[in-house]
Amino acid sequence: MAYYLTIEKRKGQYTPLDITKTSCFTRLSNLKNMGCTLAEIDAFTMNFNDERELRGYLFQNDLIEIRNGNRPLSVRNLMNNKYNKVMYDMLYQKDLEYIMEPRKLIARINDKLYAGDYRFVKAFANNFMNYHDCLSTAPEVREFASTSMMNSKCSRHFYCLDEQGDNPLVRMTKLLIYDYYEEPNGRINYKSTVKYRNLHMILAVTNFYDKTYTNQLEQIELSQPKTRKKTKNDHIPGQTNLFE
Repeated sequence: MAYYLTIEKRKGQYTPLDITKTSCFTRLSNLKNMGCTLAEIDAFTMNFNDERELRGYLFQNDLIEIRNGNRPLSVRNLMNNKYNKVMYDMLYQKDLEYIMEPRKLIARINDKLYAGDYRFVKAFANNFMNYHDCLSTAPEVREFASTSMMNSKCSRHFYCLDEQGDNPLVRMTKLLIYDYYEEPNGRINYKSTVKYRNLHMILAVTNFYDKTYTNQLEQIELSQPKTRKKTKNDHIPGQTNLFE
């Protein structure tokens, strides 16, 4: 399937950008014209630290005009003459380590579980409920995350390990990322090859959650009323200052 880096010039109207003729693009597939694989687009965008640098490069190569400088960029595929968005965010240089070594991404996701971010675990499972590779595992992970949220502590089911020594969240993530085969006894054997589209989606979903959740926390902090400097006469008997 061909993917395109696009810009929204008008509401709901997307124009592909021909990044294939730039010096930062490397053709790895047999696709023609402006069509790229997802891995090719990621390899291109991961040359840049962030969207600001990417936009600057696109300006320099005359791929976007000044008047369209702030219009949304996105990666889309073309189906029935319509460009459809296929992910949350583009990947940048900071994401390269996770693409090169998926085990780091698995550890990043697992760390969220043991940090008590059950909200993330539930949202993560929701995103992949209909994926064939984790059709039975994702609902379990979502249920365990919901129980953890309700009880404000990690569900005991997350401490149940499979034959590989993986908890349900890690098992779900590995089933999505790696090619594998299942033995008659149900044991899973993972291969070294990855399902790139799934790997990309997992990283994009995780980045999107982190960015959104961080922004929400910042907004909450900004919305807090500013307190004036405390004086000796400010203290009320029986009142507790949470910041002391």
